[in-house]
Order: sequence, then structure tokens, then C-alpha cells
Amino acid sequence: MEGKIKEGQRALNIIWNASNNYSLNPELKAYNRQGRADLYWNYIIGAVYKYYDYYLLNDFFDTLKYDRDYIFYQQIMFLAFESSIYNQEKKDRPALVNLRYNYAKRAVDNRPVTVYDEISNSYFSRVLGYEVKARDNINSLLDDLYFDLKLNIDEVIYKMQYILEEYFEPEYSKDFYFKRLRRFNILGRKATKIYTNFSKKRNILSFDGDSKNNDGKEGYKSSNWVKYKEKRASKERDFIERYFGISEMGEKKTKAIEKILCSSNHQACHLHFTRGEFKDSEDPMLRNKITSAQREKNKKHYKDNYISNKINILLLSQKIKNALSNQSFSIKSERGKLIADKIWRTYLKDYNIFIKKIEEEPADLSVDIMLDASASQLNRQEIIATEAYIIAESLTRCNIPVRVYSFCNMRDYTVINTFRDYNQVKSNDKIFNYYAAGFNRDGMAIRTSLYMMENTNYRHKILIVLSDGKPNDILAIPTEGLFYQREYSSTIAVKDTAKEVRKGLKQGVSILCVFTGKDKDIPSVKKIYGKNFVRIKTIEKFAETVGLLIEKELSNL
Repeated sequence: MEGKIKEGQRALNIIWNASNNYSLNPELKAYNRQGRADLYWNYIIGAVYKYYDYYLLNDFFDTLKYDRDYIFYQQIMFLAFESSIYNQEKKDRPALVNLRYNYAKRAVDNRPVTVYDEISNSYFSRVLGYEVKARDNINSLLDDLYFDLKLNIDEVIYKMQYILEEYFEPEYSKDFYFKRLRRFNILGRKATKIYTNFSKKRNILSFDGDSKNNDGKEGYKSSNWVKYKEKRASKERDFIERYFGISEMGEKKTKAIEKILCSSNHQACHLHFTRGEFKDSEDPMLRNKITSAQREKNKKHYKDNYISNKINILLLSQKIKNALSNQSFSIKSERGKLIADKIWRTYLKDYNIFIKKIEEEPADLSVDIMLDASASQLNRQEIIATEAYIIAESLTRCNIPVRVYSFCNMRDYTVINTFRDYNQVKSNDKIFNYYAAGFNRDGMAIRTSLYMMENTNYRHKILIVLSDGKPNDILAIPTEGLFYQREYSSTIAVKDTAKEVRKGLKQGVSILCVFTGKDKDIPSVKKIYGKNFVRIKTIEKFAETVGLLIEKELSNL
């Protein structure tokens, strides 16, 4: 069961990465005959959702469910997308060339068992340039089985409906879905007209010369490779800025930091530092609107539990103050509070009959709070924002400098989103801007956080991480040999994160974890943070639980 769940998550990771939509819940995932997530087909599935409206596709798939062969029809539909998606995506994803070739070889070498196997075998025989030995009706189907990316989603759906009616025998009327579309007022022109056009021009979307030429070329000459990589990197960085906000330090400085941090297990990574601000001159992605909506949810959750949250802030503040006040001592003095039973010592000319309390200098201390903002936290966003606010507000009331930021990973980027800095004592409210998306490369995030803390002048430094203890990223650890052999997940990712934590401890940074995950992940969080973590079971125990963790560290300063 655990293996099946892992493969399901892996399939989802691949689809998310290809679609650039990390909240996607796809209708279909692809697995090979051994039950492993199929890298190539899950990428194609994800890319389809990138180019076409997810909700309209799912609406169409829901309609197919009225037929007992609906999974088969979905497979046929994605096969129709394959060629155009591949030709478009291979420009930015050169690895697809080998992935497609390897899959095509397997499809051709496998002995057909089902009707889909027979169709797939013939389809990929064409891809490899082999002679196709198939029935006439399959060859005719393959001629029609191509969706140009220039088609809009309505045209794709109606061509697919035509294919189903022409070559198969669906168990529901073709008018069922057309009427449904018209009822939702989706079409820009009459369905019957589109359907008629497809019926009259069966080869309207057959493979043309350009398409065949693209299939036969690798795409770029070696002399243009450097320019291509620079253009691709610029395109990726632009996407990240439009999704998360503009960089707070600029590309030149960011690249300099990447040279320092992006090595070993993370050498293929990039960094993006932002404060979640978008250019006014641009039309930022939906992310900006979604972030605003999530902020309102975070604020509402806090207000709905206002009394208990205020109590937690008061209690946690007091615990921190008590820990700091223990850093004082008393001495005898000629001034201060009189010790009545020592008056007689004046006859001995000893005038130290007063007690004076000496306060040690306030600890030269800073606290960084780093929040896991990956999609695994989607169901806990409001809770995490509230917990982070309570900790930050409590530390602020004790005059301890606090910096709060989140981390997540998208594409090849580790994104650090800063909500407030050490000197921004009135900016705790910005913590409610917290929003989850993407993956979590915890090792890279902690490495980056330690670098940020290293460049401050505080003597004592504490890092508090709110995490589910389950690092997971689509970007694999670089390795020689077969593609995707060392996924950044499970044991490998836990060991990598634990290694970065140990490095921080050796540097003198106290690293604590407020665990936000499930029971099954407790062994992982123990391997990463040792005994320096707590789990919040109820909000009523929040101040007490977190207070003990912080109090323990303050006493060791």
C-alpha cells in the first residue's frame, strides 16, 4: 500500500511540474505494467493541462464516465495530444527526446494484448519510422489522431467526440455533451457547425511536413546551445517572478549566491528571494489573486480563534521573558535594598549591607522563523499562518529581533518569500500572506536560511522551522547513469536535510522544529532534528509546548 501511495505521489509530482499548476487534481495518472509512475506519460498529461483548461477537460471526462470504456477513451485522447505536446515541450525539455524514444521502443516491442495496445503499437511504430502493419481502420484512426495546439479546448473536445463516433461505439448519445456545453454557455459558435466541419474534413489535422521535420531533428545546433540555455534560464526566472513576485535582490546578486549554495545534492537548483510584491506594469499570474484570497482566509481563522490566540501570545511572551530574566544575579552593595539583619556590620566598618540586583546585558539574539509553504500544507495554511504569527508576536513583545519567511520549490527554484525582517517590528501582520504551493526541498531551504543568518551581526541565532518533516521535490539529485534514479524524497531527502541541520548546529545555530505533519512522519522528523522538535496537538497547548522548546534553548545561551 505504501509503495502504491508513493508512486501515486510521484506521478502527481511529474504532472504538477509539467502543468505548472501545483493545486491540480488530475483525472488520469499513468503507470507502467510494474505499477511504477510512468515519467513520460505523466509529463504529457501535465503538459496537456498547461495548454488547455483543466475544468473543461475534467467536465468532458466526467461525461465519458457514462461509458464503461471511459478509461480507454481517455487514453486515446491523450495519445492524440502526444505528438503536438512533445514537439512543443522538447524545446525546453531536451530530456523528452530520449524519454519518448525509450517509451516508443517499449510500446513497439510489447506484444499487443488489448485494443489500446494495438493502437499504441501502431502509433509509436510511426513515431520510430517503422513499417506499420495494422488494420485499415487503425491506420485511418491514426490519421485523425492529432490535436494541434492551435485548437482551442472547444475544438479539441468536438474533434474527440467525432473520433469516438467515427471509430468506436460509445454508450451515450453524442448530443449529451454538446447540450451540456451549450447549457453552460461555453461555446463561441454553434456546436453543430464545428461538428460538421470536422466530419467533412477528416484530415484537417493530419501530420504535415513541418511536423515530420520537427520529429526528425534534435532542435538546436551545438553552436547555439549556450544562447539557448541562457534564453531558457531567463524564461524560467521570468515565470517564477510572475508567479511569486519580483526578486528583492536582483539577478546578479542572486546568481552570486547560487554559486555559493547550489552545489552537491542541489547543484541543479536555482534561488529566488522575494517579498511577494508584483510589478504594477504587468498582469501577474493568478497567484497574486489567490494569495490575497488565502490571506483573507488566514486572517479569518485567526479572528475566529481570537481569544485563544491572544492567550497563547500572552503566555508564550511571559515564558520567554522568564527565561531571559533568569540571566540576572544579586550582589552585596553600599546601595540598594537594605538587609536588616546585617546592620550590625556597620560597627565593623562594613557598609555592604544592601543587596543590589545586577541585570546581565540582554542576550545578543535573533530568531528566524521559516515556514514550509509546499502543497503538502494546503489543508493547514490557516493554522500554520496563525502559529507563525503567535511565535513572532511573542518574540517581538520581548524585544527579540525576528525574521519570518516561507520556502517552497517550483520547477528548479527554491523560493524564499520574506514576510518581515528583524527591524520590522510592526509587520507581523504580513505573516498572514503565507500561501502554499509546489514542493519542499528542505535541505536546500535550510542551507539557504543558514547562509542568510550567517550574514547578520547577532551573536546568538535560533532557527525555528515549521515543517511536516517530509522533504519532497520533483528535481532529482544529480547522478551519473540512468535518468531520475535518485529522487529527492523519502530516505535520501531526509538524510540530506539532516546533514544540513547538523552543519547549522556546528556553526552554533540552534535549530528547532514545530512539527506540522502526521504520526507516520515522526521518525523522519526525529532523524532530521533529533530531540529539538515539538508537535502541537491542540491550540490550547501551543504556548506551553513551544514555550518549553524556546525556554530550553534560551537557557543554553
